[in-house]
Amino acid sequence: MKKTLLVLAIAAAQSELVFAGHDDDQHMVIEINRGLPQLETAIRETTTGVKASPVSDGGELLQSLTGVSAIRMGGRALDPVIRGQKETQLNILLDGGYIHGGCPNRMDPPTAYTSVDSYDRVTVIKGNRTVVYGGGGSGGTVLFERDWPMIDEKGYNADVAGSYRGNGEQWELGLDLVAGNDDGYIRFIAHEGESENYDDGDGNEVSSKYDSQSNAILAGIRLSENTTLQASFEKADEEDVLFPGASMDSPYADAENSRIKLEHQFTQGALRQLKIEAYKSDVIHLMENAMMTSPSSSDTEGMRIVMDAHAGDIDWTFGADLQNNKRDAVANMISSGMSAFSQWPGVEIDQYGFFVEGEKALGKDDMLSAGLRYDRVEASASKAGDTFGMGMGAHTPLSQYTTYYGVTETDSSEDNVGGFASWTHRLNEQYAIETTFSRSVRTADATERYIAKNPMMGKDWIGNPQLDPEKHHQLEAVLAKSDEQLNWSLTGWYNRVDDYILRYSSGAADLYKNVDAELYGIEAEFSYLLNSNLTLGSSLAWIKGKNKDDGTHLSRISPLELTTSLDYQMQQWTLGAEWKLVAQQNDVCLSSDSNCGGQDVRQTPGYGIVNLHGEYAAKSGFVVAMGVDNLFDKAYTLHESRDYVLDSDPVQVAEPGQNIWVRLSARF
Repeated sequence: MKKTLLVLAIAAAQSELVFAGHDDDQHMVIEINRGLPQLETAIRETTTGVKASPVSDGGELLQSLTGVSAIRMGGRALDPVIRGQKETQLNILLDGGYIHGGCPNRMDPPTAYTSVDSYDRVTVIKGNRTVVYGGGGSGGTVLFERDWPMIDEKGYNADVAGSYRGNGEQWELGLDLVAGNDDGYIRFIAHEGESENYDDGDGNEVSSKYDSQSNAILAGIRLSENTTLQASFEKADEEDVLFPGASMDSPYADAENSRIKLEHQFTQGALRQLKIEAYKSDVIHLMENAMMTSPSSSDTEGMRIVMDAHAGDIDWTFGADLQNNKRDAVANMISSGMSAFSQWPGVEIDQYGFFVEGEKALGKDDMLSAGLRYDRVEASASKAGDTFGMGMGAHTPLSQYTTYYGVTETDSSEDNVGGFASWTHRLNEQYAIETTFSRSVRTADATERYIAKNPMMGKDWIGNPQLDPEKHHQLEAVLAKSDEQLNWSLTGWYNRVDDYILRYSSGAADLYKNVDAELYGIEAEFSYLLNSNLTLGSSLAWIKGKNKDDGTHLSRISPLELTTSLDYQMQQWTLGAEWKLVAQQNDVCLSSDSNCGGQDVRQTPGYGIVNLHGEYAAKSGFVVAMGVDNLFDKAYTLHESRDYVLDSDPVQVAEPGQNIWVRLSARF
């Protein structure tokens, strides 16, 4: 097979601006060329087309896209932020299934369990533009997907890759081996990575060590000409991961993921396709420091039934899904073995959803699409009445909820309705416009509802079991131009949020409440072909977030960012330079400010960095790439990142300084 290492399909505002007729391939994709879209159809790119340098997981890859940032807490497991939204405001699926991390403090977001080169496709859908992949997803949906492999005549294919980054002595190795034919296959994927501590731009050592490995086995069989069955099992292990953005490190985090997929193509009638998917994801996690050890678990299972049909000159997608997640976490004192408190006291959240969406061509220049979704959510905490601690410090999670919120009932249920409507119009052969209005309802997660951290020293961190779900109402407008030489797009969006779930500091505790909020922003992308070999590109992202109840700023909102790139390509050679400028972020809600009590660490200084890269791709399938990130060894931090707890001054975990890297890959 001629295996595509990665397709990065940005089905963001621009995605529906691409017209290629109205056939079975409804969803157009946009090539991401170092963050810059080309308005064409079904473009396939390797990961290097998005981020030239090596990446350790999906969060690091997504960080390079326009309008996407990340929260750093250590050397890996960057937590994505899309248009100012994060955590469970994003729907992230790995090969069709959800995985919810095992750490209440998000040491292991879903993207931590992705070795990106092991996936065939990554799709990023900014905002709410589909109802198929679960409730919520107000900030966006990210799909890491694996396809039925294409195997050539010799009956097998192998991809081998390795990379090394000098700052932190970070290395990654990967193998993807598949054998079979069109009637069936077996595929084995292995990945291993390791890093020491890296240095920031000032030469300070940042605690960022980790060991990571994952192995997956996948198999598929063609039951008939129109029916396929696929199954997979994957195990990911993280060991000795340091987190200077937390008061604890993680000796281990292990995940086991099982998937099964049945697909059938119909040849007659209105129905086109039936897809049934089931998944199970089990995570065990441990974090500890000198005083305390905290084991936790997060077990998720779910199922999705999706049908495609064509009726009334409309392409329909409809179906149902369900998801069950159970979480437990308790903190034990090392000296006595006493259970001091429970972060997740037997939490269980069940979600059942039904959805339908359709797409209709209104002539050759107009497209209308819309979707509707209903979700039933039920949440409970079976151990909320259990006693933790001892003596004067003895308490139950329920007593903490009552103390801070007056809550005496931990069970809750919701009936949530969301949807979207989008109209796309092609003005002429070069220009297109699109408008989208959506409503999405995001339920509170296990931590926001039920965390009951009650340490003997330091702040309490107490969830609110009776939080209302967030209701996001978004309006988005896009204007785009595309021709052989010049491509650009301009996107503006506004998001009014009723019952935004706000984490805030109040005295000696971190608490949660509902407020009304708004987020809005602009994204611009530009690509100009200077000649047949040289391309100039640029992208800009600007975001604002406000708490409308008191006029304060929302926390962890990305500052203004401008990226400019120059790329040269001739035959098998590629050379490129990237200049990224990020403004100072003064619109903050500081955790140290008693009048605001947000999650921002400080007013973060702006910075500028330069990255260089080059690549040679031999016709034999061997590729060698080299480059340097942060060429001038600048000291800087991402505004969204966690507080560096080892520093007495308020400062985030620093980004790496100058980093020289090399990457090798071969295809057999």
